[in-house]
Amino acid sequence: MNRFSLFLIGMAAVLSAQAQNLKASFGAEESMAAYYEQGWDSQAEFDSWTYSSTSSSTWKLGNASKPFSSIDSRSKASMVLNYAANQNEAATSPEIDIRSKSQLEFYCYASGVFLVYGSWKLYAIVDGKSTLLLDQFAWAQEKGYEGPSWEKFTIDLADYADKKVKFSFVYQGDYGEDEAIDGFKIKQADLGEDAKINIKQGESVHFLDMSEGDVRSWEWSFEGGEPSTSGEQNPVVVYEKTGVYNVTLTVSDGTATASTTRQAFVNVESEAPIAAVGLPDGAYLSPWVMMFVPVNKPLTFIDKSSGKPSQWLWTFQGTDIASSTDQNPTVTYTKAGKYGIRLEVSNDNGSNVFETVNTAIQAGGEQEIWNIEPEENSSLSMIEMGWYGNYAGTNWLGMGEFAEHFDAPLADASISKVNIYFGKTTAKSSSADIAVKIMAAGADGMPGEVLGETSLKAGELKYDASTVVATEFKFETPIEVKAGTEFFAVVGPFPNENGDDIAILLCRREEGGKTTAYQFVYDEGDNYEYLETGKWYKNVDDPISIAISPMLTFKADDSVGVVEASSPVVSRTYYNLAGVASRRPFEGVNIVVNRHADGSTTATKIIR
Repeated sequence: MNRFSLFLIGMAAVLSAQAQNLKASFGAEESMAAYYEQGWDSQAEFDSWTYSSTSSSTWKLGNASKPFSSIDSRSKASMVLNYAANQNEAATSPEIDIRSKSQLEFYCYASGVFLVYGSWKLYAIVDGKSTLLLDQFAWAQEKGYEGPSWEKFTIDLADYADKKVKFSFVYQGDYGEDEAIDGFKIKQADLGEDAKINIKQGESVHFLDMSEGDVRSWEWSFEGGEPSTSGEQNPVVVYEKTGVYNVTLTVSDGTATASTTRQAFVNVESEAPIAAVGLPDGAYLSPWVMMFVPVNKPLTFIDKSSGKPSQWLWTFQGTDIASSTDQNPTVTYTKAGKYGIRLEVSNDNGSNVFETVNTAIQAGGEQEIWNIEPEENSSLSMIEMGWYGNYAGTNWLGMGEFAEHFDAPLADASISKVNIYFGKTTAKSSSADIAVKIMAAGADGMPGEVLGETSLKAGELKYDASTVVATEFKFETPIEVKAGTEFFAVVGPFPNENGDDIAILLCRREEGGKTTAYQFVYDEGDNYEYLETGKWYKNVDDPISIAISPMLTFKADDSVGVVEASSPVVSRTYYNLAGVASRRPFEGVNIVVNRHADGSTTATKIIR
């Protein structure tokens, strides 16, 4: 045998060895395996927990009006509680050793309407000390939950790793709501061969390549995923549709390939949607109504629902269209007043309703405005900076004035006063003037031209420890704000002698949240003294909205002609001056053609 033949045989042996060392393997960050499960499907399972009761009702085996078998076909029963008077009912797990990277998962079925009268709180108990994990009523308020439907809860247990923990559902209240709990699991991240992924529609999976050998390239295939293929080593894939899907990975070292498929690796579950309504462009938040809007101006309501709804039914009061099945409908309030709104969303898994009282939306007239969401009202606080004083108040950091930014009104408006909500009003310099200004936004987006100004003495500021009260800074004549003009409500400077301690309440958000607060910072001299010059800055480091609330009045808008019709509007088309049609209004002049239920049409001219 010649040397060349020996060389080929040797190379073949090397390649064969390389191929044998090449192995395709993968997992995912979302794969979890349960190491504790409680399904309350037998008396023995039920008795593994302990129960205490103070009323005629207690936790027991039973079924909700919609059994948990609608979620898990293997389920036979659930842990249920029927409402009664003077309840304080606890259901407590045995002590469980919590592993690293664990999550708690369970489902609850209840109607959200009556949770104000009675609901459960979930506690973690370690060495006899209880820590609140979840408040059902607070959750329902935050989500706008009405139900009844099976809702899945997931709680990260990172703080309890390597600890022995008991979990306790404690229901307290008086004639609240029937409850059912099921599918209680404690799960741990698992990259083993038997691990599976369970996610909801629209969620992502972070795949992890765990192949062996000298891998040079990756070829992924994802049934039901977006993207459906990838050449990345660790791709991220979104699953929009329910189903059970396979995943295949083929790897190559440049010569040999290896492939593996994990059958039914990704299980995508559907869920009933939760209805939520977003603030339309051109609407203002208010301390006293859900939103404040102008009349005779088109407003596009934004669907903020979760859970992948596929159908929408909006019902409006006071608008030119009484109802709409669009996801984000455009309507016009035709008459000043206070109105309600209703949104019902649904998909194959159920439906949910968001509905306000009939005074939640104010169209036209006069109202306070600010930048704080209704659910944030209860979290107003102060930012105290230790020795350096307060943000939005007395301070020794060279911050003179503070400003709250407001979007431009859609219609001409005026501001009669600015209400400011203080958390501290201690003033040694009680005679010091505190100015409030309305300033138009300059070309740089910062406070610019002064539109109007007023002031009070520091000793006139109002504060009540038992409630939130407004200090009114009234203007001698209302300040005019033109449509399309962004503006600021500006306050300060504050006295900052020893003994002065003034602070405005504010809403402080997590990193990346909305910020509408600005501060004017004085320049420093050579000896670090503050000069009279300075510069405005947006507070991008600490997302904040300050409790500064102008009283704004929308003026009558003569540029809009709304044609009343005896028959309801069923559809609308917008045309610009070039004759282009759209279901949404154009910027500038629009000709609106309304089609009514009786077959007639009316035309309206609007300027947006």
